Amino acid sequence: MTSKIKSLTYLLLFIVGIEIIGGLSGFFAGIIKEIYNNLILPPLAPPDYLFGIVWPILYALIAIAAYLIFYNLKNQKSDSQIALFYFRIQLILNFIWSIIFFKGYFWLGVIIILLLDFIVYLCIIKFSKINRLSSFFLIPYFIWIVFATYLSISIAILN
Repeated sequence: MTSKIKSLTYLLLFIVGIEIIGGLSGFFAGIIKEIYNNLILPPLAPPDYLFGIVWPILYALIAIAAYLIFYNLKNQKSDSQIALFYFRIQLILNFIWSIIFFKGYFWLGVIIILLLDFIVYLCIIKFSKINRLSSFFLIPYFIWIVFATYLSISIAILN
């Protein structure tokens, strides 16, 4: 297998794998759209259909970011391993947040999303030292989860 085909294969595996993880999180969270629409929502709360558009795009972007760091493992092994460790932590937090939050544990969800914000911020810093482009792929995700933090805190207060 040529190196370009191998690289493309790894990239596709990253994207598909992370999209599956995101889909499983939504599956285990329950009927998110129905739950969301039955909540008292704060100002600026987006319509439910927007989440189904935004999240697949964000998952693809964070998959590309992780792939770029993975690709650098051979050049900067120690730094890349640490960065990917943080990436796995944020992926776990992302996975469990929607399950916990949409099962009605709003304040626990707030704690988890605050941790997620911090870990994604660390990922951006770590990724930028290894591959600057990879950190740019995380910025839309970071902006979205900061907005989701506002929504989470507001929903926890209102409900």
